[in-house]
Amino acid sequence: MGASITFAGESLIAQKQGAGEKLDIARFVLALVPGLDPNAPVDRAAGKPPADQIVYTKGYDRKGYVSPNQVIYSLMVGSDVGDWDFNWIGLEAAEGVLLAVATVPVQQKRKNIPPLQVGNNITRNFLVEFNGAQALTGVTVDASTWQHDFTVRLNGIDRRERLSNRDVFGRACFLADSLQMERSFGLYQVKAGIAYVEGVRVDLTEPVQAQLPELPVKAWLDVALAREGSDNVATWKVVFGDAQADYVDSNGTAHYVVQLASVDVAGDITDLRASEPITGALVKQFALRNGDYEHLRARATTKDDVDLGNLPNAKSDDPGTNSSEILATTKALNALRQAIADAEVGRIGTFAMATPPPGWFRANGAAVSRTVYAALFAKIGTTYGAGDGVNTFNLPDPRGKFIRIWDDGRGVDPGRALGSDQGDTIRSHTITGTTNPGGAHTPTARTGASGKHAHKVRSGVFTPDGVDQEGADSEPRNIVNYADAGVHDKSTSEDGEHTHTVVVDPVPNHDHPFTATYVGGLETRPQNIAFLACIKY
Repeated sequence: MGASITFAGESLIAQKQGAGEKLDIARFVLALVPGLDPNAPVDRAAGKPPADQIVYTKGYDRKGYVSPNQVIYSLMVGSDVGDWDFNWIGLEAAEGVLLAVATVPVQQKRKNIPPLQVGNNITRNFLVEFNGAQALTGVTVDASTWQHDFTVRLNGIDRRERLSNRDVFGRACFLADSLQMERSFGLYQVKAGIAYVEGVRVDLTEPVQAQLPELPVKAWLDVALAREGSDNVATWKVVFGDAQADYVDSNGTAHYVVQLASVDVAGDITDLRASEPITGALVKQFALRNGDYEHLRARATTKDDVDLGNLPNAKSDDPGTNSSEILATTKALNALRQAIADAEVGRIGTFAMATPPPGWFRANGAAVSRTVYAALFAKIGTTYGAGDGVNTFNLPDPRGKFIRIWDDGRGVDPGRALGSDQGDTIRSHTITGTTNPGGAHTPTARTGASGKHAHKVRSGVFTPDGVDQEGADSEPRNIVNYADAGVHDKSTSEDGEHTHTVVVDPVPNHDHPFTATYVGGLETRPQNIAFLACIKY
């Protein structure tokens, strides 16, 4: 973590440097300061908190250098220590001087008390930065030997980013007037802005004064990607001389030097920056290049240059133009598209999906607005229904029906109006039929057997001559009906069991009439397939 060196610490550092003495750091001091705002600047003039606010004091566990101007001290507190909270951390020198201070949000330190409480370990690192810090403190151990070191990984990332920037911006690119040297009220300064030097991005948020040596002089911009703490940051400075070159400093940091400006004896400035008129997003600048470029076919390109010499030069907005020497403009194409669309309004179409395509209604008899769909209303009006009679009209509803082409005066389906419905029916007709001929034939028949029996014969009152009524029973009498009065009845002798033959006259070849019964379903229809019917609006 970073820290602020106190005024007392600065004084001690100056004393040690002046006397050539070593600066010894003795201990960490942790305190819980009521009402402390961790986001507020550290009060560099303040001393240690009161004794009742100090919760823990311990010598540092490790120390190391990050760079010649940066040293780091580390404190480790095990789980056998606690319980207390802290929000103030101080680094104290051997002389008891408070050297540096850092403030943090309230942190908890708990002691491990099984099984009642799980403790925690804490590690706090204190980075102190000032010129010659490593030499003054005598720290000889590289902090990377005991801290997690992501230097190689981060350096690789930084290098790839720098090279990617260089691929885009080249050796040097100053955006518009960024970092341009100017003279203001007799003083020289470098303007605010952004520049890329060998892929290193330099960003000045406000102008910076430049102290020039004796004139005339040439100014250069010295840019490096230098390590600060655990980060690599872009650093820059203005240097002077007739000729400057890239170099590597004693810390192994590469410096890239490019021309900035030259100032003559009279103080007049000549801008030497490699600038580009870029004031916004870079991608928007690619199409803004001006001038002629050897490999750029643009302003002076002709049709013949690109093998389009046969294309006509004339153009027209009229979609009705019929000429191979005239090109249709997009206005003409849009007019043609609109004319085709207008002609389609009112057309019934069938689709093999359940949802109408854009610009189509389901043909389901729905009522729709006369104003919103004025083009369709102009085509079909109230033919299929007047809607509410004022604001809406109805769409056709052919669902579940076969389409029959309008007779339109032919006479096959007379009396029909356009869009009218017609119920189902079967044309009137007579059904006739015959059985298969049986040919001429003579039927045969016989009576059924009656068994053995005798027949009764009744003698009448009168004799055959009709003279008298007297006589013996054996005297012949007239035979009468069995129902009439008679003298006596006699039985005939039995003939035995027998049958009687019946003779039937033959009939000629003939047909027999028959009665047909109803067959079929609830309607008469051919094979068919169902599609979605829609109307274009």
